Amino acid sequence: MSAHESEWTLRRLRAGELAAAEAARVQAHAAGCETCAQALRGLDDAQARFEAEVPFERFEAGVERALQRQRRQDAARPPPRRWVATTVAIAASLLVVVLVRPLLTPDATSTEGLGLNRLKGGTAAELRIGGGLGPQREATPGTPEPLDPGERVMLGYKAGTHRYVAALSVDAIGEVSPLHPESGASAPVGPGSDQQWLPSGWEFTGSGAERVILVLSDEPLPMETLAEAARRAFEKADGEVVRMAPLEVPGEQTHWVLLKP
Repeated sequence: MSAHESEWTLRRLRAGELAAAEAARVQAHAAGCETCAQALRGLDDAQARFEAEVPFERFEAGVERALQRQRRQDAARPPPRRWVATTVAIAASLLVVVLVRPLLTPDATSTEGLGLNRLKGGTAAELRIGGGLGPQREATPGTPEPLDPGERVMLGYKAGTHRYVAALSVDAIGEVSPLHPESGASAPVGPGSDQQWLPSGWEFTGSGAERVILVLSDEPLPMETLAEAARRAFEKADGEVVRMAPLEVPGEQTHWVLLKP
């Protein structure tokens, strides 16, 4: 058995994902182990550097302007057309992994549905991109967003009445990567009704499209169940990640598409 805690365990401690007894044990260990204490400080420093490069306050002002534009557009456009067939292909939004907006109901099947950013009960989701040479920005569900080299991603949400959150990504060849949490089941949402941010960040490597999916649910969903649902959706889309339909799982989903350089 290792004398030190794994990085995965320390990340879960920072994210508040450990049970109370386990969290107390790991904290006690880190208090007397300089190696693990230094690893925890390194995680804190990495998060602080990312937040310094992509300040939330400035971005939130842009988000509010975008929401106001969306409200005006929604008021001006006719009601979305409802499709009967469940096999209609959708140009969903894609994303990627270093730090990680609109939510999707499980039965939405149109491209417009992927552009929603608020659902019942005040639920919402957001994907921010930053850390590159240009200014930070928000990815719009339903619109593929090109990434520049070195850019990273953060995921935020308002859970509404939902109690659990999970995130995963699917790349152009169908490989599924759990983002938050990395294993187990979806994690409890953060306290309060304000915007919450997932504790980790992601920088996606390679090239091609990557779909990022955030799922809010009333009960915890095993990450393997979500991953298997993503694989089935990829197969039903004939291996075209940009055409994947919503996952067949309970809860509300948001999908983004990122185009890696």
